[in-house]
Amino acid sequence: MTESICYHCGLPNPDRPLTLPLAGKELSFCCIGCRTAAQTILDAGLGEYYRFYQPDQHPVESITAGNTELDTLTLYDRPDIQQDFVTSDNDEKQCILAVEGISCSACTWLIEKRLQQLPGVRQATVNASTHRLSLTWAPDQQPLSGIFQALYLIGYRARPFLPDEEEDIRQRTQRKYILRLGIAGIGMMQAMMNAVALYSGTITEQHEIWLWWTSFFLTVPVIAISAWPFFTSAWNSLKSKHMSMDVSVSLAILSAFGASCYATVTGHGEVYYESVNMFTFFLVLSRFLEFRARTQAARDGNAAQNLIAQTCHKVINNDVTEIPVRDMCDGDVIRLMPGETSPFDGTIVAGQSQFDESSFTGEFRPVTKNTGDPVSAGTINQYQRVDVRINRDRQSFNLLTNLIERGSAEKSRLARLIDQGARQFIWSTLIIAALIGLVWLWYDPDRAFWIVISVLVVTCPCALSLATPTALAQATLTLKTKGFVITRGYVLERLSQLTDIAFDKTGTLTEGRFSVHNITLTEPCLRRGLSDSDILALCAALEADSEHPIASAFKNIAPNTLSLSLSAPENLPGYGVRATSPEGEWQLSRADSQSNETDAATCLELSLNRECFARLELTDQLRPMVPKLFESLSAANINRHVLTGDSSRSLAPQLTQYGLNGQFVSHCTPEDKVSWVSGFGEKDRLAVVGDGLNDAPLLASAHLSIAMLDATDLTKAHADVLMLTQDLQVLATAISVARKTRRIIRQNLSWALIYNAIALPLAALGLVSPWQAAIGMSLSSLIVVGNAMRLRKI
Repeated sequence: MTESICYHCGLPNPDRPLTLPLAGKELSFCCIGCRTAAQTILDAGLGEYYRFYQPDQHPVESITAGNTELDTLTLYDRPDIQQDFVTSDNDEKQCILAVEGISCSACTWLIEKRLQQLPGVRQATVNASTHRLSLTWAPDQQPLSGIFQALYLIGYRARPFLPDEEEDIRQRTQRKYILRLGIAGIGMMQAMMNAVALYSGTITEQHEIWLWWTSFFLTVPVIAISAWPFFTSAWNSLKSKHMSMDVSVSLAILSAFGASCYATVTGHGEVYYESVNMFTFFLVLSRFLEFRARTQAARDGNAAQNLIAQTCHKVINNDVTEIPVRDMCDGDVIRLMPGETSPFDGTIVAGQSQFDESSFTGEFRPVTKNTGDPVSAGTINQYQRVDVRINRDRQSFNLLTNLIERGSAEKSRLARLIDQGARQFIWSTLIIAALIGLVWLWYDPDRAFWIVISVLVVTCPCALSLATPTALAQATLTLKTKGFVITRGYVLERLSQLTDIAFDKTGTLTEGRFSVHNITLTEPCLRRGLSDSDILALCAALEADSEHPIASAFKNIAPNTLSLSLSAPENLPGYGVRATSPEGEWQLSRADSQSNETDAATCLELSLNRECFARLELTDQLRPMVPKLFESLSAANINRHVLTGDSSRSLAPQLTQYGLNGQFVSHCTPEDKVSWVSGFGEKDRLAVVGDGLNDAPLLASAHLSIAMLDATDLTKAHADVLMLTQDLQVLATAISVARKTRRIIRQNLSWALIYNAIALPLAALGLVSPWQAAIGMSLSSLIVVGNAMRLRKI
């Protein structure tokens, strides 16, 4: 930077610029906003940012104590504003923000480092490709407005992530790709037409010079527009001491173009404008196809959110009023007409209809919903009007969005290794190209330059770098459309290596729709004159706030008619529930022992002050798709295990008949399940599938964890995968897709390495010209992308 250029934004300074002293010299700034942003960055000890910063060429807005925009940021601390985009987990909150002003990798580094310095910020991760900030913070230590202001003071603006704006950004990027492709394509075709005339050998020297200049003017727009992003990326990489494949790409393009310009000006030498245009066209084309494959998953994920309206119909005393969604409160009732999308999770209180859950679960068949059934945000009412009591405390749609974003931001171990390998490959290529150039300078100086260009072009590691991320992105999208949502970057790699799966039984392998089969009253119960209906009412009151599948057996029981006040209800994961009353402590828990007569069902005991009042036998049924699932897993050589918290082993023979070849462990507490997983021989090849609150510790401790559709939010938060469909067969499909993805990645890597192993010696021997090298490199990248696209057909 000089005194005539702003140190922060790079724009020309006024005649009397603002200054800031630093290490014995004065830095110059065009405005007070840039000076304030720079001072904030330097005071935070983040001056390293300016070593490889590329300004986005706009001045920062003046920041003063009375700045209106800064004052309005405090609105984001309001709970009613946050409820649309913030989720809570114990004492922490999470959200996704879209950040404006990011222009290079230095920006993502600065944002993460600065936010991690703030008290209360637990995690701040910027997705460099989508410019989304995944944020976790403690609101009691740091208000959200403070985080917004910290970003504002270093020159960035943040806002809640909105899917429609994300789609606008994607479309703008796609239009830029199409523009670059069009310019490069026209330049390539016209330059090749000139090249045909030049190589014919039948034109005069004057016409030859004219064609050279014509090709030059055709190539300048290709260099300035189509190839320019490669140059800026390479420059940023060099400044940050990070070698990327754009470095070798840029060297090849600029070297060929520079040599052609020299020949055009001097009238001596060879020109390769057609090779420059062709190389740029095919390179942009391969990047565009990779961009399409990578962003398709995010685009489909946003589609469901875009369907949710900003207003809804609130029902008050049978009157219907249209009000904004953000003004609704927990417990309010809304009316959904046919064709409307539910903006909230909730429960149907009047009417029945069928709902399209395809955007949420991947299942295109409508699901029948009756009174008392849950409704998920983002699902569409298809046939009849229904009234839904909303639950604003459950934010499963926001939770799902955050988990999907977390999965897309993470890289698998293989992808990280490939990135590191590609950087080492680039260094090796540059050294090899230099050595080859020295040899040819000694042997045939006239050919040395163009042979080096061919080596740089033909060995560009585009195919190597595209081999893994393209396949992973396509596989993730394919599985998401089937209701298998990946929330961690390592899932596909671990799925492909599985040898064993442990299932929770209740609600996972079974339907989780328990019904009371038999009630046995004990002597203390009979002395008090309690009937079967009284016992059921007590059980319903105890299970009122429980999300365990067993609680569903009591959901439709009439309210407690004993005028018995229960307080301090408490879930006992793996055991049951309890609450207190004036008479003492009531507890509904699994029976300590079961006779052979009751082994056909799950047995519960209702007790008062540890004195048994009644025994209840509940029945549950296996899901109809379990036999097919076990058959598919058997064909894939996956061992099947079952872990269950109840004492019943009645389903063990039936599961064995269907193909259960592993252990059936009953009477498991959450601690028992965690211990079982910890003691498993090959833990890194084991996956667990669960759904209940008591499965959260199990999922958190597993190498690969999968949560069912009806899982609690806590269970989903600890899961690596969310199965948003009741069809368990998708699990076998996911394993098949993961293994196919692994094969395709290996094929892509093998192709990339074999191609380079063959092409490099040919180019080094002078048998490949630059234009042939451009075609070979581009076709190699297209083959890799095309092979990854086969994952669509699953």
